[in-house]
Amino acid sequence: MSNFVERHGSRAWPRRCVLRLVPLLLLTVFLACSRAPEPVGRVLLVGIDGAAPELMRSLGERGRIPNLRGIADAGLFVPLRSSPPYLSPRLWNTIATGKVPAKHGIHAFTRFEGDRQVLLLSSDRKVHALWNIASDAGLRVAVINWWNTFPPERINGVMVSDHALSGRRDRLRSLTGATDETSGPTVHPEAWSTRLAELVDDDTSPVEFADPFSIAEGFPDYVETSRLSEFFREDAAIARIALAAEEEYRPDLLMVLFPGIDRVSHWLWGSLEPAELYAERLRPTAAQLKRSSAALEAYYEYTDALIGALMRSFSDEDLVLVVSDHGFERASAESVLSGVHWSNEARDGVLFARGRGITRRASEVRVTIVDVTPTVLSWLRLPRALDMDGAAAPFLVAEAREPVATYDTKTIHRIGSSRSAAEETILENLRALGYIE
Repeated sequence: MSNFVERHGSRAWPRRCVLRLVPLLLLTVFLACSRAPEPVGRVLLVGIDGAAPELMRSLGERGRIPNLRGIADAGLFVPLRSSPPYLSPRLWNTIATGKVPAKHGIHAFTRFEGDRQVLLLSSDRKVHALWNIASDAGLRVAVINWWNTFPPERINGVMVSDHALSGRRDRLRSLTGATDETSGPTVHPEAWSTRLAELVDDDTSPVEFADPFSIAEGFPDYVETSRLSEFFREDAAIARIALAAEEEYRPDLLMVLFPGIDRVSHWLWGSLEPAELYAERLRPTAAQLKRSSAALEAYYEYTDALIGALMRSFSDEDLVLVVSDHGFERASAESVLSGVHWSNEARDGVLFARGRGITRRASEVRVTIVDVTPTVLSWLRLPRALDMDGAAAPFLVAEAREPVATYDTKTIHRIGSSRSAAEETILENLRALGYIE
């Protein structure tokens, strides 16, 4: 060594410099090993509130839902087992966390502050959701209209909360909260509020599909076709927003929730049942039954078309999951043509899945709502947490990773006020659907 130093002089590295480099090299190796692995592909997770497996199966066999049928043919279609009570907020938060309501904290639609009934908010959720976990791992995320996402959360991407569409499409204050000092924005980043208002106000349908409620004739008198048309337009707006988020952010994980099937089914599900099951004074005519059932099936077809529009930018190598939180059943024979989801007859929702690594199509595959988040994490090559109540679905073959104890170690940062300008409108819609008094 001494001869080498003498020959090369200052060009030789002193021993102390080499020793200083060792910690830096070790740090580089540590960071490389601890960095989240690159996912095998992107994820599109679509929620369709209240989609029933029996009607999906019938429509698929008749070739009426080509996009969902295509997912099933390339992967699988199975029932998704839910758990009572079948209330959308508790179920969609279970789907998004992999944890039961006792852990995530969302049990219903509302709670009381004294004598005042108020909506449960994102701040009522006690645990990290799938979007928090993916964001913390450095992945890009877009979340559109998921239950209980107001106030919106700071994520690595865009979050358009479930208060962004209040049903009052002409009230931009309800859409963005930007002009109301007492309410917060409904989107993160806040700079996207103007873009959101433009997308909602656009009114251009992302698919060519006629509104089945645009002509009121032929429905029973009690069916408010104008309200059902509003649901039709809102689902179109959700799709427009999701497509814009996909184009502008190119997220690794895109989560979109369409509420329209559930809302329409509350009005029309009974039209799939024989008229003789209803009290004579409430019995619809054969023509009214046919009109109503055709409109309900058309809404399933419409939702299929919207999902097809979202799928266009996702390759066969990406994971596409379409799930519903529960099914539907006929209401009491003493009621009108309505549908409900109170008993175990409405227990099962649906799950469609396709993507690299999905190898099983067999009907014996059993998946529950707590398995959705662990399944997505497995696809993204992220470990499940030991405090989750679900596991990766058996149809997904992925490299096993050592689980972590929990993901609930970081603060979830939310923006804006704890109340929104859309709250009263949302409460009004929940009362109209019979969810709250």
